[in-house]
Amino acid sequence: MRVPLRIGETMIPERIAMIYHPLPSCLGYGDYLERGFQAVCHTHHFLPGEETEGFDAYYYVDDGPTYYMEPKFRPATYFAMDMVVKPFWYLDPVAHYFERCLNFDRVMVTSTATLRYCQERGMDARMIGFAADPEHHRPHPVAREYDWIALWHNCGERIEVSNAALAAFPGGRVSWASGETYCQWISASKCALNWLRGDIVNMRVFEVAAIGTPLITTRHEDMDYYRFVEGQHYLGFTGLDEMLDKIGYVLAHPGEAEAMARRAMAFVLAKHTYYNRALEVFA
Repeated sequence: MRVPLRIGETMIPERIAMIYHPLPSCLGYGDYLERGFQAVCHTHHFLPGEETEGFDAYYYVDDGPTYYMEPKFRPATYFAMDMVVKPFWYLDPVAHYFERCLNFDRVMVTSTATLRYCQERGMDARMIGFAADPEHHRPHPVAREYDWIALWHNCGERIEVSNAALAAFPGGRVSWASGETYCQWISASKCALNWLRGDIVNMRVFEVAAIGTPLITTRHEDMDYYRFVEGQHYLGFTGLDEMLDKIGYVLAHPGEAEAMARRAMAFVLAKHTYYNRALEVFA
């Protein structure tokens, strides 16, 4: 008879199945979660529909709209990472996500707005947010050649935002990158911008902090949930003019900005890695 594993008071399954579609060109939420789980138990990845029986737990990780509505095996947990109450154009409507969630034994969501949505409808969902992977999201030994960087999908209102930033501070850069290039370019910047599109704190918040670059991001209630402190770990804004002011502050006060980034890095590496998230899931 197998004896359940424990870390402190946390019960750890011996063998878990991770079911998700990997992103085609870079690591995604499913990959990072799997790496976190691998630190504490045997983990096997399956594509949706290819999972087999014999595992202690099944974790279905969504990364954008999925075609399945229920698990193949149980006990089954659904990570509704893209279940956003106010979604952007390519995401499933929140009501369709909720319909899918009803078919699983446990549901994990990534924003307090989504958590409230589920709880108001009688679902006992849990909040398990994004995080950083210290092996991947790490500083690179490069000079800070860019005044600021916006490594995002430059669409919608972000186009106006990035154009305004370039007009005010032409030493910045707007681009998209993944993998090592993502970390190198953020490391090469005096600050990183993060204009939130949905009602959710995205992965970039944790990744930029782990890389050690000063973060300028949209204010959001979930920053308090994660115990980030404005001015101590990041600079916040509620609109374009304030965002530009914060870029100017970083450029005028490099020492204070770098100290803030060091505090944010220490905080994220202590509290917000995917290993931390794995322990939260198992708790």
